[in-house]
Amino acid sequence: MNRRTLLIRYDEIGLKGRNRRFFIDRLRQNIRSRLKDLDGISISVPHGRIILDCDEGQTEAVVRRLGFVPGIASLSVGEMMEPDLDLISQKGINWISPLLESNPALKFCVRTKRSHKGYEKTSSEVDHEVGGKILQALGNRGLSVNLDRPDFKLEIEIGMNHTVVFQNRVPGLRGLPVGSAGKVLGLISGGIDSPVAMYRLIKRGCRVHGVFFDNRPYMGQGGYDKVIRLCGVLNRFQESMRLRVVPFENIQVAIRDHCRPENRVILYRRMMYRIAQDIADSEGYKALVTGESLGQVASQTLENLDAVSRVVEGGVFRPLIGMDKNEIIEESKAIGTYKISIEPQPDCCTVFMPDRPATKAKIPELENDETRYPWRDLMQDAIEKIEVLDPEPLPI
Repeated sequence: MNRRTLLIRYDEIGLKGRNRRFFIDRLRQNIRSRLKDLDGISISVPHGRIILDCDEGQTEAVVRRLGFVPGIASLSVGEMMEPDLDLISQKGINWISPLLESNPALKFCVRTKRSHKGYEKTSSEVDHEVGGKILQALGNRGLSVNLDRPDFKLEIEIGMNHTVVFQNRVPGLRGLPVGSAGKVLGLISGGIDSPVAMYRLIKRGCRVHGVFFDNRPYMGQGGYDKVIRLCGVLNRFQESMRLRVVPFENIQVAIRDHCRPENRVILYRRMMYRIAQDIADSEGYKALVTGESLGQVASQTLENLDAVSRVVEGGVFRPLIGMDKNEIIEESKAIGTYKISIEPQPDCCTVFMPDRPATKAKIPELENDETRYPWRDLMQDAIEKIEVLDPEPLPI
C-alpha cells in the first residue's frame, strides 16, 4: 500500500509564544481523536508543522475529517521523497498531467522551503529547475506559469531528515484547538442563531455544552428532536457535547397566569439565565453563550438584554451581538445547521407570546412580576428533572 503525507499548517497557534507547545499538543490530540478508528496513522510535529502519514486509500477520509477540526489553517496532501529534483519534477508532471484534460489552459507555479540550509541549491534555484522540467514536459499541452494566481501550486519542503512534495492547499477552519480555552454552556433553542453562536465559541477553543428549555406539552416533539440533531452537527467540530434538557412548561404557565403579558418573554429569559447559571456553577462552566443579536427581535434591545443579564453573576458571551440576520444565515449554511434550524417548529420563547412584547422592560416591574409566582420553587423543581443527553455527531 502506498503512503501519503499530509502537511498540516496552523497560524494563530504560532503566535502563542511560551504557550505554543500546549496548543500544538491539544491540536495533535484532537486530530488523533478524530482519526482514532483509522489504522496505521502516524503523526509527528517538526518545527512549525504537523506531519501526518497515512495509507493512500485513507487520504480522502482524513482530509474530509480534518476539515472539521478547529486550529488547522490549511493542509496539503503530498509524498515523502528523496531530495532528487528529477524525481520531484516527475512527481509534479504526474500530478498535473491529468488536470490538463479538463483544463488545458492550466497555470502552475513551484514554491520551495528549505530548512536544510546545507542543501546544494537555494529555494529559488529549486523552483526554477523543477518548474522548468515540468513546463518542458507539459508546455506543449497548454500548461503555463503564473506565479501570482496559479491553478496548481507544487510545494516542496526540503528538511534535514525528509523532503516532502505537496499538491494544492486545502483551507482549514482556522481558530484554536477545542479544549484549549475551557468549557462553556450554550443556550440552544432550535433556531438559526444559537447554533452559530455556539460554533463560534467552539472555533475559539472552547468545548461547548448545551442547555435546551423544553416545553413539549405546547411545542410538540419536533423542537426537541431538532435540537438534538443541531447538537449532532456541532459535534462534528468538537465531539462529546453534553445536552441538558430542562422541563420549562410549569415556569411558563406560571408566568402566563400571574405576570404582565408584555413582560413574558423577558421573564422567560431571566428564568432561563438563572437555571443555566446554576448548571454552570455546579458543572464548572466558565460562561454562558447565547445567540442574541442586538435589535433582532423585541427581546434583544439594549434595555432587555440588560434586564436579563442582571439575574446572573457569571460571564455571558454573545458572539453574534453585532451581526445582522443575513450574516448569521450565511454562517449557519456554512457550518451545516441552517436546513435543520428552519424546519417549522416553535421555540420556547414563542409559547404564550404576547401581542405587544415590551421593548424596554423596566427592572422594577419585572421584579414585581416575579413576586407573583414561586419562581425559586419552580426553578428547583425544573433543575431536579433535567434530562442529560450525549448527542452523537452526525455523519460528516
